[in-house]
Amino acid sequence: MVVPDTAPQRHHGQLPLFDAAPSPASPAPPVPAPPTTLGEVVHEYCRYLAAMRRASHTVRSTQLDLAGLLEQVGDLPLKSIQPGHLAAHVQWLRGHRHNGTASVRRKIASFKGCFRYAQSSGWLPSDPAQGLVYPPPARTPVVALAVAELDAVVAAAAHDPSWNALVLLLADAGLKRDEVLALRAGDLGLGPDPAQSRVSVRHTSQSKRLRRRAVPLTVRAHAALGRMLIAPLPGERVFNLSVRGVNFVVETVGQRAKVTRVRKLTPEILRDTFAVREMVVRLALEEAQAQSGSTERELDRLRREHDRGLLELLGLSRYSDMAARYRLAAANEVDNQHV
Repeated sequence: MVVPDTAPQRHHGQLPLFDAAPSPASPAPPVPAPPTTLGEVVHEYCRYLAAMRRASHTVRSTQLDLAGLLEQVGDLPLKSIQPGHLAAHVQWLRGHRHNGTASVRRKIASFKGCFRYAQSSGWLPSDPAQGLVYPPPARTPVVALAVAELDAVVAAAAHDPSWNALVLLLADAGLKRDEVLALRAGDLGLGPDPAQSRVSVRHTSQSKRLRRRAVPLTVRAHAALGRMLIAPLPGERVFNLSVRGVNFVVETVGQRAKVTRVRKLTPEILRDTFAVREMVVRLALEEAQAQSGSTERELDRLRREHDRGLLELLGLSRYSDMAARYRLAAANEVDNQHV
């Protein structure tokens, strides 16, 4: 006997009347427990930095900084860490480990980043590193050559037109080494009159920061560039040198000029020499204005104009503290001349 099929007929493309029983849902992955100790937070923060694709040396230095904190204060319960623990560790770094200012500033930055991350993640109600104060950055005194020293350096480079022009672009125009290396023939606006000639700073060799500007040339810098350009340039760049090559030229002429007051002559010292010379001229103008009866407000305005003009000439930010540093070095030089 044939038993009739009583199941509902389903036509092609028709949905079933009843859905199939759902399969059991796969269990959700367990939520990781929040860190409860300093060591766990350090581990999570370094993982976070790596996941954010921070530079490998940044992750490594942060790991070392936080490992030092962990070793010195111990693997404390996270919520027991107080600002005093961190302040005492910073004091220990300076007094016991004799860390320099730059090292302490970097480690404080690591602590601040770690605990700010812990607070923003909800693991801490407050940031114990928020009150840590960075020590002021150590500033080495500006070193500038005396007039006789600079003249000796220029004379020591006179045997080679390229060396002579290089030294004078650093010392008489205040260009950075990177700017000198990036100079092209089209950047040199040399006319018959040195007073109307300029060097246009429009490129850098390696640095990403550039403040375009036109720098006037001294008579001797104008003459040196003119001598060098008599022969055709070997390439697009004015100087076919590397960073090490520039350093070698400057150090060598310093040795030949017998400049013994510094361990070795550098492009930065030549640039600082230019800046201090410029500031000495500005100080003389300010003194003349003071002698003529200008008010303190007028003198203060003139000082601000001089500082801003020098920073623009050097391609520095208007907020740079270098104007104040050059002003101090120039004032010391003027005082020494009067002794």
